[in-house]
Amino acid sequence: MPEINQICENLKVHSQALKQSSTDSFSEDNSVIDKPVRSMLIRGAEIIRGGADLGYTKNPTALGILTRQLVELFISLQWVISDSERAKKYSMFATNELERIAQLVMKDGLLLVKSHKDNLDVTEDFISNQKKPEKGVLIEQQAREAGLFHIYQILYRFMSLDTHGKSETIVSPEKSIEVTLVHLHTIGAISQAFGHVAILWLMHRQKTENEKIRELLGLNEIKKKRGHVKKKRGHVYCDV
Repeated sequence: MPEINQICENLKVHSQALKQSSTDSFSEDNSVIDKPVRSMLIRGAEIIRGGADLGYTKNPTALGILTRQLVELFISLQWVISDSERAKKYSMFATNELERIAQLVMKDGLLLVKSHKDNLDVTEDFISNQKKPEKGVLIEQQAREAGLFHIYQILYRFMSLDTHGKSETIVSPEKSIEVTLVHLHTIGAISQAFGHVAILWLMHRQKTENEKIRELLGLNEIKKKRGHVKKKRGHVYCDV
């Protein structure tokens, strides 16, 4: 379908631009916020590229799951830019979560730590000497603290239905095209806002105001229409 193919091509171009921006040197004034922002730019670029690939094959089920991840990453981006202490905390999320999960699995006896010297099981000693990993910040809390709770409510929550398998799986070719277009437009809107927020910080050390984010996502227009959420045949999505 020409319209879908053109959107996918545009998403790939934007994905490449975001990826390039993650390595560009915009300012000599280094900040602890820069590293997580650049990391999120790379991840966002890859998610957008994946969305384009799924768009070509008209796979709305997988697109719905992928789109929610991009929304979550966008919320985290604005949350990190809002405060340097949050940036430091975010930079440790992955390591802390890996350690937390590993310790839980060890306590259930499904993962062992063995001594290099004699190959004996030293799991209990290992766990007892480890500090309890610091928990991350739930995405709902991040959204509240970043002033993006409305994004969490009207986008993230409804997209969670797809992620958790609680929406109807679309098999009709006609319906697949329709919902694929909706997801691609949503990814396009989020990717534009994503790039704006990240680049504005890296270039000018400025935080994007939430009203500007609403404008970039088209939410102000949706609010005027009083119909910002649609539901068709068990599939819920936002018309952005």
